[in-house]
Amino acid sequence: MGSLMVLLFMAHAVLAAEPDEKDLRGLWKFRIGDRSEWASPQYDDTDWDHIRVPARWENEGFRGYDGYAWYRTRFSLGAELENKKLTLELGYIDDVDEVFINGTKIGQTGSFSPHYTTAYNALRKYEVPPSLIRFGEENILAVRVYDSQLEGGIISGNVRIFSTGVLPPFFQDLTGTWMFNKGKAFQEQDHKPIQVPGAWENQGYNNFDGYAVYTRKIRVSEAIASQRLVLLAGRIDDADQLFINGKFIGETGDYHRRGYGESHRQLRNYFIPPHVFKAGEDNILEIRVYDWGGFGGIQEGPVGLMTQDQFRAYWKSKRRN
Repeated sequence: MGSLMVLLFMAHAVLAAEPDEKDLRGLWKFRIGDRSEWASPQYDDTDWDHIRVPARWENEGFRGYDGYAWYRTRFSLGAELENKKLTLELGYIDDVDEVFINGTKIGQTGSFSPHYTTAYNALRKYEVPPSLIRFGEENILAVRVYDSQLEGGIISGNVRIFSTGVLPPFFQDLTGTWMFNKGKAFQEQDHKPIQVPGAWENQGYNNFDGYAVYTRKIRVSEAIASQRLVLLAGRIDDADQLFINGKFIGETGDYHRRGYGESHRQLRNYFIPPHVFKAGEDNILEIRVYDWGGFGGIQEGPVGLMTQDQFRAYWKSKRRN
């Protein structure tokens, strides 16, 4: 009896250690073809087919189909997840995917035509900006998929939204769309949108190594601009420099390529003096990156702005936990 009690206690401890999660496996809505309005939460999909997820769409009645298709499903998350860091896992998708929550793009893996690149062997994990979720209400997840040949669709693996800890207390979460171009300097005429975080190889820049620049415009109040702030820029592969309104703030790793290091393993925390940001105006965040090889860019979050007081309290709470 004592051994049974120990086993029950151990099982309870394992279950308690599991992150909060929402299982998204099951029947989704599905339609072959490609129309941008299918990402919209207002779109009426009542006449769409149903398909099991995960499963090869060839095994679900679409044998021999290659091309574009869309998946849609509805989900809700409880208030207990509202201040948690959330990740969407979609397993393995053949070949390319683009993901939307409530009509807003949160990520992409592989490249669509005309610069097609497959990512059939990449595990899909996307960070979910909490600002996109209507907690306690219905949300729409839409996935655009392109299959070049053979099997296609959301084919295998876990399909879920799960928590990986407490969300940093950002006054401005910077997960989402930034502007991006290759080179050492930002070029307005060449920039294109890119999702942050996410490796640039998965967003149309396959096999690219070298210099690139991310930029984003933000506005802050006078009360915020007058404080000491911290930018969390996640994990960047490999080295980077941060500029705000053209002013150099700091760097991590050897941006000038004098030697390969381990900076890609470090979380970026940049301390920003008061009044670097201009209150009530557009401010330009610029992150210049150099990648030696392999995957590059702002790969993992969290990414956002907080005060130094919030930053200290956040890391004290993480140490306690």
